[in-house]
Amino acid sequence: MNEIRSPAVAGIFYPEDSINLKRMINGFISEVPDYIPDYFKKNGIHNFFSIIVPHAGYIYSGSVAAYGYSLLKGKKFDTVILLGPSHYSYFEGFALAYFKSFLTPLGEIPIDIEFSDLLAKEGKGVFEYLKNAHMREHSLEVQLPFLQEILEEDFRIVPILMGEQNIRASEEGAEILHKILSNYEKSFLIVVSTDLSHYHNSMLAEKMDTKFINTIKELNPRKLISLTESNEIEACGVGPVATMLTTAIKMNRRNIKDLIYRHSGEVSKDYDRVVGYTSIAVW
Repeated sequence: MNEIRSPAVAGIFYPEDSINLKRMINGFISEVPDYIPDYFKKNGIHNFFSIIVPHAGYIYSGSVAAYGYSLLKGKKFDTVILLGPSHYSYFEGFALAYFKSFLTPLGEIPIDIEFSDLLAKEGKGVFEYLKNAHMREHSLEVQLPFLQEILEEDFRIVPILMGEQNIRASEEGAEILHKILSNYEKSFLIVVSTDLSHYHNSMLAEKMDTKFINTIKELNPRKLISLTESNEIEACGVGPVATMLTTAIKMNRRNIKDLIYRHSGEVSKDYDRVVGYTSIAVW
């Protein structure tokens, strides 16, 4: 594991130079209204289990992702588990990253090798090292600059991609995550990466995406996948969301708040073919 994973979508999904990248991220964060972080402060909520955030190009979804990341300002996590869908490689189970670190225009982020090895050992046949699965994938990469800019201290990452997204895989993955995290003495956060419905008109997209968000708030991961299989809702990361939700239920992290919903038409002005985005907090 001596290899560094180079950026695959810098200059495409987000700026490839650090100055403009920092400026863009901080611009998004500054636009998050005060009532979002104030809600959690007033209710004494400081420790988050997970955030769900989108993974499109920053011009489309960066402002939505900022709502989730704004909650992490001033926070410290030893380990950030990144859970997202694989867009380019097909495999069963979950793919761990066989690298020592991920590189972005903001610098290098080390992988938590100890945690990754534990997943591979405890979840043999479910969590496996698959280097090639991560080479081109953007769903996790686009989260990294936000984390680098928002989190104040050093942290390590555990990048995990989900292949075939079904109930069996999500429940197997959640069982292993629960087993490890229940005895984990360090601080951690799970960042789940997903976009919502793809290329419907804005009215239909909003209807489908509202059902998706409400099903998350119902804490019903099985229903999430079932509704996706029947095409009533869409989300490229429904499996990662269901995996995290199942883990959250097992660990009694049952509080959920949807922070924002938007779609790409609000940027492109094309309301006939939109992609939906949301940010959601779990604690």
